[in-house]
Amino acid sequence: MKNNYLRLAAVLGLGFLCVSARAEATPKIQFDQTVYDFGPTSQVTTVSGIFKFKNVGDAVLNVEPPKPSCGCTAAEVVPNTLPPGASGKIPFTLNLGFYRGHLEKHISVRSNDPLTPEVSLTIKVDYTPLYELTPMTISPILAFGMNDTNAFTTLTRTDGKPLEITQLETSQPWITAVVLPDALTNATTAHIRVTIKRDGPPRRFNEYVHIHSAGHSNGPVSSLYLYGEIGGEVSLTPEALYWSITGSTATPAAITQHVIIRSASGQPMELKNPQSSIKGIKLELLPSEAGKTYELIARLDDVPASTVSGNVTFDTSVAAQPRIVLPVIVNVFKP
Repeated sequence: MKNNYLRLAAVLGLGFLCVSARAEATPKIQFDQTVYDFGPTSQVTTVSGIFKFKNVGDAVLNVEPPKPSCGCTAAEVVPNTLPPGASGKIPFTLNLGFYRGHLEKHISVRSNDPLTPEVSLTIKVDYTPLYELTPMTISPILAFGMNDTNAFTTLTRTDGKPLEITQLETSQPWITAVVLPDALTNATTAHIRVTIKRDGPPRRFNEYVHIHSAGHSNGPVSSLYLYGEIGGEVSLTPEALYWSITGSTATPAAITQHVIIRSASGQPMELKNPQSSIKGIKLELLPSEAGKTYELIARLDDVPASTVSGNVTFDTSVAAQPRIVLPVIVNVFKP
């Protein structure tokens, strides 16, 4: 009989502990909305809004600083500690940039809510910029033997008002930009010519042209990005080596890469001392056409355990390009 009482007491005690555990106070975060859709938006450079939330639990809610998915979004939490029943807000500002498109950004919000430790908030905008460039980027190539080259873009003000361009600001002195004279004084559209002049050694470049307009003193109203190349006497095809390896084995065709190296001037040149910063790549330079053309054979003898990047280099007898650097990526996919 005594044992039965003991067993009953144990059962009742366990039940009490379970009820106590279920009754333990916990915070709970609840947002009024998790998606903020601005819809079609134009003639502004930023949009702002507020996500509102409440602690519907029965313990203090602690909210960490919000983490936007990109640097174009700023957000904060006010306040970051809420007693039961209290309300808070997450004000945000999204910088829309210069380009037309459907934007979707996210803000991650973490808290001590045990059931929902992280909430993802979404911001949507169907954006048309006030000033629009077509194209938005250009890739000018200044071939060997040329001193300059031109590229063109068109600027349009989408609200129908005059452009009123006050300045075309270039990132380098060897880049110039002008509005072509066919643009009318009150035009809503103008053509812009960008000129690249040879300056310095052969190289690739990433530069820009900022466009300023009257009545917009906070910064440029649009930016044209330039991704181009100032060509030299030594040209390569392709200009990078890339391997894509799946699993632990690869066929010989996937392991061997070929690069054709030519003298753009037609003059003989000497190439030597090929080296790779990635172990397991064997290199061989084979001359042809009396030293005017070479073939670089790159063979991946050892597949790395994971994806690696580096470069292949070789020396040349060309004074303006004494050393050539060829980017290399070995991308390894594991099933």
